[in-house]
Amino acid sequence: MAKKEQKSQFMHLELYSRTGAIIQSSKARKTSTVGVINEAIRTNGFTSHIMADGYSPAPPTYLYSQNNLSLDDHYKEILAQVENEKDSLGRKIKSDKNILLAGVVSYPKPRLANNWDSDDKQNYIMFKDQSIEFMKNKWGDNLLCVLEHTDEEYPHLHFYVVNKNRIASTPEMHPGFAENIRLEKEAKAENRPVIKKEQVSAYKIAMRKFQDDFFNTVSIYCGFDRLGPKVQRLTRTEWKIRKQVTRQLAKAIRKTRKKNEDLNIQTDELNQLMLELEQETANVLEMQIQVEMEQKQVAGGLKDIAMAQYFREHHKDLVVQYNIEQQRKKYESSSNLKLKN
Repeated sequence: MAKKEQKSQFMHLELYSRTGAIIQSSKARKTSTVGVINEAIRTNGFTSHIMADGYSPAPPTYLYSQNNLSLDDHYKEILAQVENEKDSLGRKIKSDKNILLAGVVSYPKPRLANNWDSDDKQNYIMFKDQSIEFMKNKWGDNLLCVLEHTDEEYPHLHFYVVNKNRIASTPEMHPGFAENIRLEKEAKAENRPVIKKEQVSAYKIAMRKFQDDFFNTVSIYCGFDRLGPKVQRLTRTEWKIRKQVTRQLAKAIRKTRKKNEDLNIQTDELNQLMLELEQETANVLEMQIQVEMEQKQVAGGLKDIAMAQYFREHHKDLVVQYNIEQQRKKYESSSNLKLKN
């Protein structure tokens, strides 16, 4: 059964442990890191949800990966590092400790419906580029890789983050849990109990800001809403008007951005021309200096010739005496050479 077409952004974060944490108010466990990774790389036995929706599993496309490693190779490095880490009491890190932050961001228009025009295709490319830029700015070197899935109704990206300095501190990479951890540390430093209500509030505020940041960096450029109509409590008519305004805004932003990119290209070309002109000017100046030096050498030579001519015409006796002296030196030099031999 086909899902309803989304129109608002979808960005979700989740932390995972090696054994899968126990779900509150239940004996069941969350998916483990191994399960999440096998599902992402489409390992046999981990794709039943895809086939249940009538689609055929296909390998992911790597849009970004540190050192060009596969996701399972990244995971091997995570396991090797966490095995050597200790907790505050010097014990091994427990297997139910969260060591991997995984996220998914979905493009809110079905791709398999085969109804994408050229604008949709360009929009999707921008969505991917902007999303990866957002992830890199948010997590830097702690972002391991980004995978693209197009074998389900909505194309989407999966990404994976760890704290590379200390794998066991990966929960600090999650904006909401980072706030909870901060409050726990403050309470411990002040020797008082943690106020759960404060943690819940801080978590919500942090995640709201995270979603706002994603909207301002990615969704607004693609014409997606921050929230859906039910959350905003809009009527269908109000929602349609809102969507039209959002699309027009996104189009205007993209147009402005394109103009800025064109302007930057023109500026770069102008800067290149200026550099070439400066180099050409420097070459001309160098040639001018070389010509002036050669002219001075020629002038010096002409001056010597003129002086020799003057002596030949007005001081013949000195010229003769000079020639005799030169011949004598030449003879003595030749005689000394013969004596040595």
